[in-house]
Amino acid sequence: MQTKRKPIRVLWCVTLALVAGNVFAAGEIMLTKTKKGDPVAVHERRWIRLRYEKVMQRFEAQDKTDLRTGEIVFTGSSSMVGWRTVSKDMAPLPVINRAFGGSDSGQLWFYADRAILPRDPAIIVAYIGDNDMPQSRVSVENYMKYIGLFVERVRAQRADTRLVFLANKPSVARWKFWPKYLAANKALKEYCEQDALLTYVDITPTLLDENGEVRPDRFKSDMLHFKAEVYVDWTRLIKPVVQVLWDEVRAPAASEE
Repeated sequence: MQTKRKPIRVLWCVTLALVAGNVFAAGEIMLTKTKKGDPVAVHERRWIRLRYEKVMQRFEAQDKTDLRTGEIVFTGSSSMVGWRTVSKDMAPLPVINRAFGGSDSGQLWFYADRAILPRDPAIIVAYIGDNDMPQSRVSVENYMKYIGLFVERVRAQRADTRLVFLANKPSVARWKFWPKYLAANKALKEYCEQDALLTYVDITPTLLDENGEVRPDRFKSDMLHFKAEVYVDWTRLIKPVVQVLWDEVRAPAASEE
């Protein structure tokens, strides 16, 4: 007896390649909807939920009034969204926060041309992967695939952009996935070490005790998002790294003056 499959509501199918400098990875992206009617992009068997239209519209509106480009973009998921003082903490470095909460590596890649690339950043600091690891269908290898696609997409616009990837954090709420997070961080670190324009920053010590156990006192009540004082520690770790990179990217411009 043959089991009937439930039909997938396909809206349209499109192949995206090199078009006027805007690059998706070669391959087919199928736009469809979930049973609840939420839009989804299917790319090489990975389902990417497209739930950030309002956020992208807000970014686009900001780009119309703030015309600065060639600076520093911080992006990623909710741990970066929650860094509401990042511009102040990184000052005088010119930083803008373009994170969108709940995002994963597939979404960062898909939305790059609306959230990040319009700023033509000289440096990108990304915290992404926290929402990949709990997904059973997303392996470490698949996570790294979309990290690579994101880097390719950035470089298709600006080949000399420096990218800083932050390690995926430990948390009480997702501690059972920590071995997978460790594997992802190892792969991310090795990936960055192979490219002079990529930098890996390990922020995990800010949330672990001397025994390597996660510290509940550093987290809010949901045990996933951390308290504001953790960003003080993140500033100490990340700012010197970004400052060095900023000095390097600014050096050629200074020599021409």
